[in-house]
Amino acid sequence: MFPEFEVIPAVDLQDGQVVQLVGGERDTGTTYGDPVAAAREWLGAGAETLHLVDLDGAFEGERANAAAIDDIVTVCAESSDAAVDVQLGGGIRTASEATALLERGVDRVILGTAAVENPDIVGEIADPGRVMVGLDASDGEVVVSGWTEGTGLDPATAAGRYEDLGAGAVLFTDVDVEGRMEGVRTGPVRRVVEAVDVPVVASGGVATLDDVRALRDAGAAAVVVGTALYERRFSLADAQEL
Repeated sequence: MFPEFEVIPAVDLQDGQVVQLVGGERDTGTTYGDPVAAAREWLGAGAETLHLVDLDGAFEGERANAAAIDDIVTVCAESSDAAVDVQLGGGIRTASEATALLERGVDRVILGTAAVENPDIVGEIADPGRVMVGLDASDGEVVVSGWTEGTGLDPATAAGRYEDLGAGAVLFTDVDVEGRMEGVRTGPVRRVVEAVDVPVVASGGVATLDDVRALRDAGAAAVVVGTALYERRFSLADAQEL
């Protein structure tokens, strides 16, 4: 998983549309159109992985954009580049649902709230190495339920715990800078990277190519980029050249 540093376009879905939120808050998002069209664009631009999040599922605890996600998985499977991966999070609450998504063609499932509330869920999935635990942090603590509830958990400590349970990767999102395009904070990312041996994917705050480079230098195995790509601050090809 992520043998080389990778830049991953985000396709966050809300009410059937691509939406990028600011600071993880509902009703702050900018809409960028049809998610399947967005997925096709990023595939055409050379994406090796797509990062899908069902925002309705994250907030409500029940996946609400399954049809669009299924269409994107199909598009990726039919892509001329067989190496395109799909990682999916948002509203996945049970091991059986995660397993079904893996069998459907999703390459990695992202477990956030479910993993925090029940850490043993990681080992209940047939192939825990395909589980990416999502640790979303605000003010230095892990937050859940669409970033609305604090847990008191330290992200670096939690990351080590999930590695011990068999998770194949960690997705660390800095919620405080998410969607603001005001730059990244490398310190929190570096703390999580240093706590584990599994790949850490960083997300939140990317506005420039220098931000991408900074997260790479902080040890991230990959970086998820949303708003900056949709706002054409730089191209996916430019980012990949790093």
